[in-house]
Amino acid sequence: MSQYLLLKKVSVQNANAIAGLTYGFPAITNFLGFAHALSRKLPETLAVNLGGVAVISHKNTVHARQPRGWGDYVFALSRNPLTQQGKTAPINEEGRMHMQVSLLIEVNGLIAGDTETKEQLIEYVKQNVPELRLAGGQITHIESIELTPLNEEQKTLRKLMPGFALIDRSDYLAEHFQQQKAINDNACLFDAWCDFAQLKFKAEKITSEDEQETEALESVNQKANWHYVAKPQSGYLVPINAGYCAISPIYEAGEVSNVRDSTVPTVFAESAYSVGEWKSLHNIKNIEITLWRYEHQYPWYVAKTIPFEDEIIEPGSSEAMPY
Repeated sequence: MSQYLLLKKVSVQNANAIAGLTYGFPAITNFLGFAHALSRKLPETLAVNLGGVAVISHKNTVHARQPRGWGDYVFALSRNPLTQQGKTAPINEEGRMHMQVSLLIEVNGLIAGDTETKEQLIEYVKQNVPELRLAGGQITHIESIELTPLNEEQKTLRKLMPGFALIDRSDYLAEHFQQQKAINDNACLFDAWCDFAQLKFKAEKITSEDEQETEALESVNQKANWHYVAKPQSGYLVPINAGYCAISPIYEAGEVSNVRDSTVPTVFAESAYSVGEWKSLHNIKNIEITLWRYEHQYPWYVAKTIPFEDEIIEPGSSEAMPY
C-alpha cells in the first residue's frame, strides 16, 4: 500500500498546450518530469523519493480565438519582446493555456507512523514547488499540500471532485489496430490512432427498394445517406503524447558532439503517441489505474499506467505495437 503526496488544485498560467501532434493539454511526460525534478530537490536525509503521478484536471482554458468570429480556432499568440529595431520578432507557433490540476504523487520509502519525516517532506515540498515550472507554465497558487492517509484512497479521490483523471488506454489502441489488420493487411497504425480523434461519416448508397418508394427516380442513384461512424471504443477518449521512441543506436558518452550533457550516453528519439481517457473520479475504483510511470524497454521510453506485458517489436516492423 502506497502513500501519496497530494498537491491539490494547482493553478498554472501559460502552460504548454501543444504536445507533438496533439494539443489541448500538456503531455503526461510534463507531469512526470515535474515529480522527478521535485524528487531530486529532496534532501538525502529524508530517504524518500517520488514515483508515479496521477493527474486530475479541474478546469483549463486554451488560449485560442476565432479570427472571424466563426470557423476554425487559432492560438492567441504574442510576439514579444521586440527586436532591437523595435519590430515584432518572427516566432514559432506556441500554444498556451491556463489550467487547474491536482497531482497525486507516489511517495516511496516513507515509513508508516514516521510523523517527523512526513512533516519535513511537506515542508521541503512547500519550499521547492514555487521554484519549479509545470509544463512550462508558472505555478500561481496551490490550495493545499498534504500526505494522504493510508487505506483511504477512495476518500482521497472524493476530495478532488469535481475533476477528471487521465488514464492509459493504450490497450484500446492495440486492440483496434489488430482488428483493422484482420480486415486489411495494409492497415496503418497511424490511421488506427486517428480513428480515436477524427469525426467520421460514411456514405451509404440508397438501395433500389428506396428507389421504388421515392418519386425522385431519375436522380436517386446518385444520392447517398450519410451515417456517423462511432469511435472504436466509448468514453472520453483523446490522442496523447506518451513519451519517446529511439530512432538511433545508443551512442557512448562524448561520442556525439554539441549535446546538452556530454557525460551521459546519447540517443536520438521521436515522440510516441497513444490514447488516453478522461474519466470522472466517481467512476474510479482503483487509484492504481490513474498512476502514470515511466516504462523503459528499448526503443521505447513511454509513460504508462500498465506495465509492458507483450514482447516489444521494433517500430519499423509491420507488427509494431502501439503505446
